[in-house]
Amino acid sequence: MNSILKNELFNRSISGIILGFCFFGAYLHSAILFSFILFAILLIILFFEWPKLITTKGFKFWFISFFYPSLPILTLIFLNLYYRSVDILFPLYPFIVSWTGDTGAFIIGKLTGKHKICPEISPGKSWEGLIGGFFGIFIFNIIFLPGIKIFPFIIYLQGILPILLLSFLLTIVGFLGDIFVSFLKRKKDLKDTADLLPGHGGLLDRFDSVLFNSILILLIIIASLISQKI
Repeated sequence: MNSILKNELFNRSISGIILGFCFFGAYLHSAILFSFILFAILLIILFFEWPKLITTKGFKFWFISFFYPSLPILTLIFLNLYYRSVDILFPLYPFIVSWTGDTGAFIIGKLTGKHKICPEISPGKSWEGLIGGFFGIFIFNIIFLPGIKIFPFIIYLQGILPILLLSFLLTIVGFLGDIFVSFLKRKKDLKDTADLLPGHGGLLDRFDSVLFNSILILLIIIASLISQKI
C-alpha cells in the first residue's frame, strides 16, 4: 500500500471516526436530536452545497430540490421517527449499509481497480471497486438482516437469495447516487461539494449513496404494504 493511499485512508478514518461518534451519539441520545441533525444536514446541503451543482434559480431550483436532496433526507427522518420504537437499529440501516459499500468499494478499488466504469465522470470508480462494495454490503446484510423486526424485511428477506438480491440493488442504487453527484461536480469542475469533512469532502459527498438508498428502502416498504393489501 503506497504512502498516498495510506494518508488518504488515515484522513478518511480519522474524520470518519469523529463524524461517526457525533452522528451515532446523536442517534442514541434521542429520536428528536437525530431528526434535528438530519434536518440541519439538509439545510447545509440546500444552502451551501446544492447551489454549487444546480445553478437554476427560483421556483425551478426548489422544485428540483424537493425530489433531491429534500425527499431522501425527509425519508430518513421518517424512518427514524416511525420505526425506531419497533427496531432501534433499523433507521440506521440506510447509513451503515451505504457506507459499508462505499468503504468496500474504496479499499478494493484503490488496491486492485484497473477497469474503469465511467472515467469521464468519475475516474476513481472501477468495476473491481463496485464488486468490492457489493461483497461488503452482502456480508453486512447476512449478519444484520435476520435480526430486523420491520415488515417487509422480517418476511421477505430471510434466506440467501433475497439478501443477495437486496445487496445487489443497494450496491447499484448507491453507485448511481455516487455517480449522480459526481456527474454534477464534473459539469461544474468541482472535486468536492465542500471541504467540510477532511478526506470525504462535503456532506453530499458523504451522503450521496445514502440518499439514493433511502428511497429504495422506502419503496420496498411501500410496495410490500401494498402487496399485503391486494
